[in-house]
Amino acid sequence: MPMNIGVKMKKDTILFMLIAMLLAACSPAAAVDGESTNVPTVINLPTDTVEPTVVPTSDYPVEGIGPSEYPENVNPLTGLEVEDPQTLNERVAAVKVENLPREHRPQYGLNAADLVYEYYTEFGSTRFIALFHGQAPEQVGPVRSARFFDIQVVQSYKATFLFGGAYSAVYSRMWNSDISPRLVVEGNSSYPALYRQSVDGDNLLFANLTKLPEALTKLGIDNQAQDISGMFFSKTLDVNGYPATEVTVHFSNAVYNRWVYDSTSGKYQRYVDQNNAATVADENYDLLVDKTTDEAISADNVVTLFVPYSFYVKNATEEVVDVNMVGSGDALIARDGQIFPVYWKRETSSSTLTLVDGDGNAFPFKPGNTWFEVVGSSSQKVQQDNTWRITFAIP
Repeated sequence: MPMNIGVKMKKDTILFMLIAMLLAACSPAAAVDGESTNVPTVINLPTDTVEPTVVPTSDYPVEGIGPSEYPENVNPLTGLEVEDPQTLNERVAAVKVENLPREHRPQYGLNAADLVYEYYTEFGSTRFIALFHGQAPEQVGPVRSARFFDIQVVQSYKATFLFGGAYSAVYSRMWNSDISPRLVVEGNSSYPALYRQSVDGDNLLFANLTKLPEALTKLGIDNQAQDISGMFFSKTLDVNGYPATEVTVHFSNAVYNRWVYDSTSGKYQRYVDQNNAATVADENYDLLVDKTTDEAISADNVVTLFVPYSFYVKNATEEVVDVNMVGSGDALIARDGQIFPVYWKRETSSSTLTLVDGDGNAFPFKPGNTWFEVVGSSSQKVQQDNTWRITFAIP
């Protein structure tokens, strides 16, 4: 793990990284699910950077928190104090949550998650794996089946994993991996941590994380907190980024989202696809809320990870992808209305993912929750004024 030696990333390092990433984006990228790549091709680098919008506060350490040590009552996944320190004595809980069909939106409990990873699954679809350490909501879901990528996330945070089934090869890899003792599936022993509920006539699976400790005891699963250090947090930055009031991530004609910066809250709010769209002009977005509270889904940090995807199976009726998130690669972090080109780093399968600058120093997350958009390493990146668009491609 990179040691916390500050966030002294030079402006010329940022500029070099940004230019390199944007030049790479100009190369052809494979279309997904027959989608159009009709996106703006003009790349305008800003002539002036903008000043950070965060106002320094006296209640957060100037030197930041992490990446190797955290105060006892601070969540190492958010850099914030928790209301109930007991939750930090337990393992992280990872829950698999669906994104399609649209009729099952809005989802329950996503705003209570510390981290959410969204990634491509198959035939233009995405799903989420949501991580909970600081809060234990009573309803999360709908819960759906696992994919290969989930294994890496569960390993990274040494989490218990609640899911609703899996493709046979995914099951085999999970049960033959180090996460097998921490798998929680629907059954008598896991009830009511996993339970069924009828929603608009559909029989859907949900997680109740207030009941999870009891279920883990019945299942004989070790629920002791693990070392998940690695993330570095700071409210202030001593570098300037590039304006980013909108970040669009286009996974396919069916799944696309837009993160819009709200200067009042200092968070990005999530707007999502309302229809299949063959072109940019056809895209239609609406604000996504958390069904539990009816509040907008929002994130203090939106991180785009450029990670190698590969096809495990691909034919006319079946598509299964694998993702390799060990090593390092390009990343973009949007926080405070700005975007910064950085690198993601995960040295081993058991390492927590972190962000570093061009010199290898830990780059700070804003204290709060984070959404990760996991796209293929060849995905296009286009910047136009203060808007950014990432178009998914494999690998």
